[in-house]
Order: sequence, then C-alpha cells, then structure tokens
Amino acid sequence: MIDWQEIVAELELAAHHHKALVLPPVYGAYCGDMMSDVLARARRGSLWITIQRHRNVIAVASLVGLSGVVISGGRVPPPDTVALAEREGVPLFSTPLDSFHAAGRLYNLLTRAGLIKPGGGNLQR
Repeated sequence: MIDWQEIVAELELAAHHHKALVLPPVYGAYCGDMMSDVLARARRGSLWITIQRHRNVIAVASLVGLSGVVISGGRVPPPDTVALAEREGVPLFSTPLDSFHAAGRLYNLLTRAGLIKPGGGNLQR
C-alpha cells in the first residue's frame, strides 16, 4: 500500500476536503476527463486524475468507489464541488502538475509499491 503522505508530496497535492476525513487506501489510478469513460473503466480504490472540477466529478467518484480525485493543471474546485466532496466523504485534491506528469508520478509510486506491473498497468490485488 502507498502512504498518503508520499502521494501528497510526490504529486504536490493541495487538499480541498476536511482534514479529519479518513483517506482510503489507493490501489490504482485512472486518468481521464469523460465521465462515461470513468464510470465504465475506473476501478474501485483508484485515484482519479482529471481536469474536470464540477460537482459531477464527486458524484462519479462516489458511485465508482474511487479513493479520491486529483484536479490537475493548477485548477481549483469551486465551493459547491468542495461542499459535495465533504458531504460524500470523497478526498479531493488539486495539483499544479498537468495530468500527464501527475499520472506519471503516480504510476511510479504504484509500480514501486508493487500494485501494478510495469508496462501493463494491471492491478495486483
């Protein structure tokens, strides 16, 4: 398992949720911006990297059972998205990194932790 402090440091994350929120384990990642694609392909326990910052991101993350959402490119979620994330218990972060670099760094963390196979991206639960 990856320590959240390591994820926060490596991805340069700023939290947009209540500090008392229990952060669930991260077993994988998904990078994409189409809600329908995330609903169809993201796996429970993944950390979602996206440029989207509206309320529907939280609804999708909650429905899929994602471990959190990272909004990339220095974008900051609006207050209504933050409020919904807190109500739903979805960890919500932003990063100054673009999606490509955030995903690359997370890929390296997941690979080192043995949660994915290099080159394959498959979860090893």
